[in-house]
Amino acid sequence: MRRALLLLALLGGLSLASAYYLPGTYPQEFLVGDVIQAEANSLVSSETEMPFDYYSMPFCEPPEGVQRATSTINPGTILLGIKIQNSPYNFTIMTKQQGLTVCNGEEYPNHAFPPLDQKQTKMLKDKIRQQYRVRLILDNLPITTYDLELDPESVRPGYEVGYQVDDKYYVNNHLMFKVLVHETHGQYTMSKQDEAEVEAAAAVEAGGRRLLDRKDKRAKAAKAAKATKRGKPEPRVVPVGQKMYMIVGFEVVACSIKREPGEPINKNLMCPQSPDDANAPEPQEVKKGAEIVYTYDVYWDTSDITWSSRWDAYLRMPGGKVHWFSILNSLMVVVVMSCIVAMIMMRTIRRDLQRYEQLLVDGGQGQDVEESGWKMVSGDVFRAPANPLSLCVQIGSGVQILCSGFITLLFAALGFLSPASRGSLLTAALVMYLLLSVAAGYAAVWLWGLVNRSYEGWLLISIPLSYSGGIIAAKQEIRQYPTRTNQIPRHIPPPHWASHPLVLFFAAGLLPFGTIFVELYFAMTSMWQGYFYYIFGFAFLVAVLTIIITIEVSIVCTYVQLCAEDYLWWWRSYYRGGSISVYVLIYSIGFLVNTLHKLTGVLPVVLYLAYMSLLVWCLFLAMGTIGFLSSFLFTYAIFNAAKSGHC
Repeated sequence: MRRALLLLALLGGLSLASAYYLPGTYPQEFLVGDVIQAEANSLVSSETEMPFDYYSMPFCEPPEGVQRATSTINPGTILLGIKIQNSPYNFTIMTKQQGLTVCNGEEYPNHAFPPLDQKQTKMLKDKIRQQYRVRLILDNLPITTYDLELDPESVRPGYEVGYQVDDKYYVNNHLMFKVLVHETHGQYTMSKQDEAEVEAAAAVEAGGRRLLDRKDKRAKAAKAAKATKRGKPEPRVVPVGQKMYMIVGFEVVACSIKREPGEPINKNLMCPQSPDDANAPEPQEVKKGAEIVYTYDVYWDTSDITWSSRWDAYLRMPGGKVHWFSILNSLMVVVVMSCIVAMIMMRTIRRDLQRYEQLLVDGGQGQDVEESGWKMVSGDVFRAPANPLSLCVQIGSGVQILCSGFITLLFAALGFLSPASRGSLLTAALVMYLLLSVAAGYAAVWLWGLVNRSYEGWLLISIPLSYSGGIIAAKQEIRQYPTRTNQIPRHIPPPHWASHPLVLFFAAGLLPFGTIFVELYFAMTSMWQGYFYYIFGFAFLVAVLTIIITIEVSIVCTYVQLCAEDYLWWWRSYYRGGSISVYVLIYSIGFLVNTLHKLTGVLPVVLYLAYMSLLVWCLFLAMGTIGFLSSFLFTYAIFNAAKSGHC
C-alpha cells in the first residue's frame, strides 16, 4: 500500500512537472518576416539606486499607447521597482533595417519629440550626469552593450541615456541594434503543434467522434488567447523543414546624432567608435527648445549560442576560481573547528565527567566533593534569563528568517527560480517568510514554556499562521532540565580576559564572517551596481558552511564561559551567534565609502543604509538563533551527561 501511494505521488509529480510553465522560459521560434516588439524596463543607476519609469523621460511613446506587461507584475517586481512596458522599437525577423524613426503617429508629425521645456531639459541632464541606463528587453532578453559572442567575464545590462563633455550634455538618440539568432527547424513550434492536435483528437473522441462545435471552438480560442497573454506562444502551423530562428542575444551601440525634424533620415550615418572621432557626426545636445529625433538601425547575425544557454553570459560572474578558493578555505576552517569541538566533547568533558565520578566513588555519597569548572554552575545554568519575553520573540523571528531564507536559497540553487522570471526570487522569499510564521510561533512559544516552565501568561499577537504554530507548541510537553535551579543565584567571579564577554562576542563572529566575505562582495556588487547574481550554488554552500562554523564557534564560546563559572549564557550565546552582523555592518559601510562613493545626494545614501541595516538586522536574528539553539543543546547535553554520571 505504501509503495502504491509513493508511485501515485511520483506520477502526480511528473504530471505537474510536465505541466509546469515558468513565464519567459518557454522557447519561441520566429519565421522570417515576423515582427516582434521590444519592451522597456525602468531606468536604473548605480549612483542613485532609484529606478525611474521609462516614459517619465522625454522619450517617444508607441502609436498604440503605453501598456504595461501584466505578466511581469508580482510582489518582487513591485518592490524592486521593475516596471516593464511596451516600446516603440519594432523588429522584423532577419530583415536589415536602417534609419527607422522612433517617434511615429499623430503626436509626432515631424518624427521628433516636441521641444524640450525647462523641466524636461533638467531631468534629462540629471539622468545623464547620474549615469542612468536604459534597459530594453527583446523576447525577455535584456539589452547590453557587451559583445556576447566574445565570452565576456561579466555583462551589465542596459545602455547609458547619454554622456557629458565638459559642461554640455548629449543624449544617445540613435541606437544600432544587433540581434543574435540561432537557426532551428521549428522543432519547438512543431512539438506544440503536435500537442494541439492531440488535444483536438482527444476532444473529438470524448464527444463521441463528433467535430468540435462552436462552443468548443470558442473555448479553445479563449484558451489559446490566455496562453498567449501570459507569455506562452500559441501553437502555429509550420511546414516541415522550415527555417526558424530563436533570439539568443540582444546587443546595442548607442550614440548621439543630431538630425533635423521633418527632414529625410540619412541612413549612412553610423555610430562612431568614440565621441572624439574626427569623422563622427554632430551629436544631439540637450538644451531647452531642442527637438530630438530618435532613430535606430537593426542588424541580424546568426550565432552558435543555443536558446538554453542564452542567459549564460548575463549570469556569468568574474573570479570563478576565487569562489572555489573561498569554499575550500571555509572547509578547512570547518575541519579545524570540528576537531576543537570534538576535543572538547570527547576529551575534556569526558575527562571531567570521569573525574567527578571518581570523586563520588571516593567520597562515598559525594557530600564533601569539591567541584570546579563548568560543573560548579549546575544549580544556576538553567536559571531563567532576564527579559525572557524579548528573547523568545527574537528567537521566533530568527527561526522564521532562517528557515525562509534557507529554503528560498535552496530552490534558487536547484534552478527553480529563473532569472527570466523577474522578481521571482524576492516573491518566493516573501511567500516563504509568510508561510513559515508557523515555525516562528512554534519556536517562540516553545522557548517561553521552557524558560517559565509553563505556557501561561503568554500573549501571542501575530497572523493566524504564527498563532497556529504557538498552539502546536503549547500542546508539547515541557522538557525537564537535567539539574535543579538554586533559590539564590551564585556569585559570578571576575572573568579572565580570554573569557570576557566582549572578547568572546567579537571572536565568535570573526570566523563566520571570513566564510562569507568573498560571496558577500560579489552579492553586494551585483545588488548595488546593476549586475546579475545567479551563482546560488556557491551561495548555498557558503551558507551551509557558515551555519556549521557558527554552531561550532558557539559551542566553544559557551564552554569557555561555563568553565569561567559564568552561567549567564542565554543572551550572550544569542549575541555571539549574531555577532557576524557587526562585521557585515562594518563591511557595508566600507563598501559604501570605497565602491559606492559616486552615490549622489543624501537620499541614495539613506536608501542604501536603510536596506543594509534591515539586512544586517535579519542576519543578526537568524545567526543569533543558531548560536542560541546550538548553545542550549550543548549545555543541556553536558549537564544531562553529568546527571547520568551521578546516577
